[in-house]
Amino acid sequence: MLIVEDVRRTGTAQGWELSARVRAKAALGVGRLHFTVRGGEADRLPERGDAFLAALVMPAMSLGEDLLVDAPVSPRLLRSARTVMEIYSAWWERLRPVRVTATGTAVATGGEDAVGLFFTTGVDCFYSLLKDGERRTEPHHQPVTDLLFANFEQDSGTDHDRLVARIGQVAARSRCRAVVVDTNIRSFAEPLTTWEAYHGAALGGVALSLQGLLGRCLIAASDQYRHLPPLGSHPLLDHLWSTEGLEIVHDGAEATRTGKVERRLVGSALALDNLGVCWRSRPGHNCGECEKCLRTMAALELAGALGRCRTLPRVLDLHRLRTVPVESEDARVSMRELALDARARGRHDIADAAEHALERPRPGRSGPTASGDRRERP
Repeated sequence: MLIVEDVRRTGTAQGWELSARVRAKAALGVGRLHFTVRGGEADRLPERGDAFLAALVMPAMSLGEDLLVDAPVSPRLLRSARTVMEIYSAWWERLRPVRVTATGTAVATGGEDAVGLFFTTGVDCFYSLLKDGERRTEPHHQPVTDLLFANFEQDSGTDHDRLVARIGQVAARSRCRAVVVDTNIRSFAEPLTTWEAYHGAALGGVALSLQGLLGRCLIAASDQYRHLPPLGSHPLLDHLWSTEGLEIVHDGAEATRTGKVERRLVGSALALDNLGVCWRSRPGHNCGECEKCLRTMAALELAGALGRCRTLPRVLDLHRLRTVPVESEDARVSMRELALDARARGRHDIADAAEHALERPRPGRSGPTASGDRRERP
């Protein structure tokens, strides 16, 4: 059995930390999981087990061990965990539902008027932020009040500080607070699963750790409603991490990446001056060469805004786009959408390059459409 115990909130030099000890039959690389909020008040992090339940459902399924949380947990979240596991096992067949229990019942707590948005300076989260800004005058709209940055990589140093400062500047100009949460849940989970499958639960866990602050939290969508492959953050999944006092929302799946750029980012100097999309380079820096950078550059080019983006090369290298490796299924879906959007806009040169990249064999596979992509080990 996977057991979460000794849930406690403690003060640190950086702020406040919610942590718990984790025990299992199998050897674990991490003894305590933690969510550490830089600065702020202690009551942002109520002593309850919801965050640890969200973080550990998939690892428990991977281990084949029941999950016991020795702390108060939301009844709504406990009920939803069954549905989460049914979805996981339908998408990734090696995962089977386990028994999930808690020793106490948690009641609603926290900041009913505060709305969080996970924010990394990428296209998806900038789209959600800018869309929210346009809706602030609508009746009954609850505007985003907090930009949340989850430091899953446990980065530090000058580059990381520069990224955090940039997020703080965007927050200030958007009339929001910046909230940074350091956590080690990724280093715990990755030996048991992949980030592609797990990241939605990880984001849910961070939001749940902040139930003393938030009443609502947005997770920016990666894909569009018309094509939604199995993915850790998904419209079927994200809302299931909600509790009686915290609503979690999957936001922005109405638009493709190109559509997001055209609808919102192209008219925002704030976005074009601060856009950060790269997952290969150091924090806060875009390499301009990986497939995510190139896809973003192509979307900006289609929208006529690439030359105004200060954080990426201002000329799209079509040869790089044609030959860039596109390995994950999520990236392949995004590249297919780019090809369709480019073709629809008459940019056949970009469409041809994107399609050529998709045709290149992936390492260890017989071809780019080898069967089983969605049944891989999560």
